This record gives sequence, C-alpha cells and structure tokens, in this order.
Amino acid sequence: MADQSARGDHSGAPRNVDVDRSWMYKERRGKLISDAWQHGVDNFLDHAFSLPDAAVDGESHCPCSNCFCRHKCTRDVMTRHLCSNGFMLGYERWTSHGESDVPENVEHDNVGGGDRMNDMLVDAIVAEGVSKGDEPTKAAKKFYEMLMEADKPLHEKTTQSRLSIVGRLMTIKTQHNLSEACYDEMMTLIHDIVGDDAAKDLPANFHRSKKLVHSLAMPYVKIHACPNNCMIYYKENENKEKCTICKEPRYEETTAGNKSTKIPRKVLCYLPITPRLQRLYMSQSTAKHMDYHARPRDSDEVMVHPSHGEAWKEFNKEFKKFAEDGRNIRLCLATDGFTPFGIKAASYSCWPVFVVPYNLPPEMCMKQSNLILALVIPGLDHPGKNLNIFMQPLVDELDDLWRNGVETYDSYRKQNFTLKAALLWTIHDIPAYGLVACWSTHGKLACPICGSDIKAFSLKNGRKPCWFDCHRRFLPINHACRRSVKCFRKKKTVLNPPPKPLSGEEVYEQLKSLVHDKTGKSKFEGFGKEHNWIAISGLWQLEYFQKLMLRHNIDVMHNEKNVSEAILNTCLDIPKKTKDNNKARLDVALYCDRPKLHLKKNSKGVWKKPRAKYCVSKDDKMTILKWFKEVKFSDGVAANLSKTVNLQQKNLLG
Repeated sequence: MADQSARGDHSGAPRNVDVDRSWMYKERRGKLISDAWQHGVDNFLDHAFSLPDAAVDGESHCPCSNCFCRHKCTRDVMTRHLCSNGFMLGYERWTSHGESDVPENVEHDNVGGGDRMNDMLVDAIVAEGVSKGDEPTKAAKKFYEMLMEADKPLHEKTTQSRLSIVGRLMTIKTQHNLSEACYDEMMTLIHDIVGDDAAKDLPANFHRSKKLVHSLAMPYVKIHACPNNCMIYYKENENKEKCTICKEPRYEETTAGNKSTKIPRKVLCYLPITPRLQRLYMSQSTAKHMDYHARPRDSDEVMVHPSHGEAWKEFNKEFKKFAEDGRNIRLCLATDGFTPFGIKAASYSCWPVFVVPYNLPPEMCMKQSNLILALVIPGLDHPGKNLNIFMQPLVDELDDLWRNGVETYDSYRKQNFTLKAALLWTIHDIPAYGLVACWSTHGKLACPICGSDIKAFSLKNGRKPCWFDCHRRFLPINHACRRSVKCFRKKKTVLNPPPKPLSGEEVYEQLKSLVHDKTGKSKFEGFGKEHNWIAISGLWQLEYFQKLMLRHNIDVMHNEKNVSEAILNTCLDIPKKTKDNNKARLDVALYCDRPKLHLKKNSKGVWKKPRAKYCVSKDDKMTILKWFKEVKFSDGVAANLSKTVNLQQKNLLG
C-alpha cells in the first residue's frame, strides 16, 4: 500500500494519485511508529526529493504538523520532523510535492499560471463535470455557470479571458484608488490598441465591467440610522421618517434647481455573512479544510488551534447535534474603531465588524482573504453603548444560521448539506469590550469577571481607581504573602478566596433583573455599586450564548504596549511620562510601608522625591537611550526606534 501511494512517475509533473493514504495517520500513534508507517515515509521522501525543485538545492517542503509545508529542509531534517511530529492533518493529497488539487477524472484546459481567478474556474469545471454526487444548489450552479461563460478566451491568440482581464483591471483600480473616469479611459485605450474586433467582448467602461462581475459580487445592504445612534431603520422601523426616540429626521433634503432630493443622514453598511460562508464551500481549496477541527490529533499536549481549547470542547459536549457535522462553522466576532482619513485629518472614526471562521487550519484561519467584513458602523465618533443597536442585523442572521441553517453545496465532497454556524466568542481590546459586552470598563467595577466582588479603591491624591493588592486573593490560601502586612498594603492581610466568576446562566439572570431603558441614555439602578451594566447586548438573543464558557476575549496588544511603556518611562524617569510622580509618592505614604520612597523636605522647605531603586542612574539612562538609537531589527519586526530618541533632552518621544 505504501509503495503504491508514494512511488511512480518522478518526472516532476503534477500528479493526481487517488489512493488510500490512511497509513499516514493510522499507522502512527503518538511516538509509536509502525513498520508500515516508516516504509510509507521512506517512499514519500523518495518521491519528494526526486522532484526537480528538490534536485536543485536538496531541500523540499516539510509536511510535518509543525512546519505545515511552509518551510523547506533537507531529507535528514524532514525525516526527524516526521518521526517526531507526524504528518500535518489533511495532507492525503501531496499538493506541495507535485500532485494537483483536482481529481484525475476531471479534464480541463486553461488551468495554471498561478492566477487566483483560475482557482475558481477549476472548481467550476469540476462541478460541471461531476458524474457522482449531488447537483449543486441554484446559487452555486449560477456562480459556476457565470465563471465558465466568462472564461472563454478573448480571442484565438490569447489564453486570457474577459473575466480575468476585468478582474485584474478592477483590482488595479481599487489598489491605486483610480477614479471611474480614469478606468473608462484605460478601457478606451485597450480597445484602441488591440482593435475593436479583438476586444469586442471586453466591457467598454466601468459600468459594464461591474455588470460582468455582478454574479461574483457579494450582496450588501445599506440600512439608514439615526444620526444620534438611537436606532436603525430596520424591520418594523424600516419605513419611518424620524427617530422614535430623539425625533431627529431620517433624511436631509437638498434642492438643486426645481428638484428636491432626500439624503439619509447616517447609513450602516451591512454585508450578510451567509453567502460569504457558503462561498468557502464553493472552492475546493477551502472546502476540503473546513472540517480540520474535527479530525483526530496525534497529540493533545500542544494547543495549535482554538478547537484544542476547553471552551470549544465544552461547546461540542453541550450541543452534540451541531458538533456531529464538522462542516458546521464556528465563528469569532472582532471589532475596533479606526480613523480612515488618518489622525491628522478630519476627526472621523468608523467601526468595522469582522467575522472569522475558525474551521480552517491555523495557517489559513487568520489569512486576510478568510476574514469576513460583516458591518461598517459609521462615525463621526464611536457608537458608545449603542453599538449593539447597529449589530442587530448581524445578530439576527447569526440566530437564523443557528436555528435553520442554509442549504449549501460542498464542492469537495460533491454534496448538498444544511450549513449551520455558531458564534463561539468575541475578541477586542478593553474599551471595545465595554461596548460589545455592554459592561463599562471604567471605574472600580471595571473588571467584568470579578463584578462587584472586588476590592478596588480610589487613590486620595491620584484621584483614580486602583486595584493595587487585589492580586493576593488569587494566591494559594496558605501562601505567606497573604499574611504580609509590610510588603503590600500596610497593616493589611488578605484571607478571603478569589472571586467566583459567574456562569452564563447567572449573568443572564442578572441581566433579566435589570430594568432596561430603551433610550439607552439612563443608567440602571445600582450602576457603579452592584454592577457596571450600561445596556443589554443583543448577543444574548442567541439561544446558545449563555451556555458559552468564554463569551469575550481581550486582545492584549494594547495592554502590553501601555504596560511596557509605563514601566519603561518609570524606570528611565522620563519627565511628564513617568508614573512615579509626586502624587504617587503621597499615595505610597498613605497606603504602603515604604518610608524610603516618601517625599522629603529639604533645608529650603521644598519637597524632594528620593530616587527609587527601580529608576536607573543618569549614566545608565544615557547608555540605554544610545542602545535604542543604534539598535536595528529585521524588516517587519519593529518600528524604527531611533526616531523616538532625543539624546540632548535624554527623552523618548511618542
């Protein structure tokens, strides 16, 4: 069996081998290797290093579960990798070692050249020529027919189709921000160069180009919104002319001559995710990997994918029917605000909301092409606690995908099936956490996990909430630091256990007990003392949301940046940036037993701040700043730190 799967034509041409390669995974369990598996690996290596690419430099792509064919190595190194890590999952077809991604029984022309358009066309031809399996759905069939029709060569002396040409031209227009007039002139120039006979099937302008690719385009919906973010004109409010809460008109009327035009004052762009999720199954290159998370693993010791985590496994246990079909999609939601016109331009920010399908392997999961834009929430400023109002169309679609699903054609298995999807969690920074979860991340109750069971206090001089010494609750109950009255807050011991996180059901019951004000402008009773809820998130509309173990995740990128900057500025004693200021020293005297850090009055009656042990000397500070000035990193690793250093002022800028 191993001989048949690995030996054959070593000419280097792409091959299609439809054989049983279950030995790659069945004959190896952990570190235990069978003779059949070792024999199969030897044959695979013979094949891989007989290809022309490997013959040149003696290296080939390593398909072990760590390298994922992303790195090249010699035969000896690859042997060690495969013996230690095993093959990457789903590599029964050796696409990085001379084999084609398309089954042998499908004949087609004009495939190759590395064009992304050709990848879609291959799938269209495969679907058209399938003799076994289900008939594609109407949407999939229309998509494939459009591709095949547009793939006809422009004329007999070229292999380029009108679809590939128009696709490339529209990509150029988008990448370089060309106007429609510029695009039209480009098309006119192309017609003049190649002649009308050769370019008769080529669109004459941008409008006709858009009509050509219309069947490829994903749908989007423009939903009008109140300029004060009170509501969106959606469902039962779709035909209303003014906001039901603040009474602001929906439209702004403009007059040009005798003609009056109504222009919506704010527009939410909603891009339904259902057809975008279906499109993942229309291409074999992604469809075959959509059940990656459900495939068996060689070892559970290393977490390389969210499916290896506890939250994913608990979800599968709770919803066994959903988990039965590995093609059902698990999703993550992420959002943050950004300024599209730059910081120095007009003050405007918008909030894109992305949905990420987690079914794909790690090397594909976070590719930009697999991130799905679902909403673009307009500015001028961030939506605040009314973010969940703008997210309502997406929540409704997620609810429908969970309850009913949608009929979808799987181009890899040649089957129609009911595709369902579930939102596993959200990811955002801490400010966005407050908007998505509707829990204010300001004040003493900023932590949504601890809730009201937290020992934060306000600094008398700093006038800010402080969580100093809250960490001792998380130490083992018999830890010596719990009883220390000198190392942390003076004259204070901590004996109580850590706060118990509420389950999803408990949080939901807490939310149901709140009296919700539909205007979203007044606070709930007990806000800031018993809780920090500012609204009720629409995500609780999903029937499974309260069963999730991990509903919200924090992207620690900003936290790491802010904490590292604070430590650096404090240790270098950077003026106006250090946290070790006079107010901090006054608070240290109040709350801590550290007399060496107290402010001291000199002979002239001026209060002086003694230098702390954690602050470097002037000579050491200059040495560190010079290192920042001279250090160099590889491209893409870090920004140019030398621009932030001012040696004359002994300071860091930015």
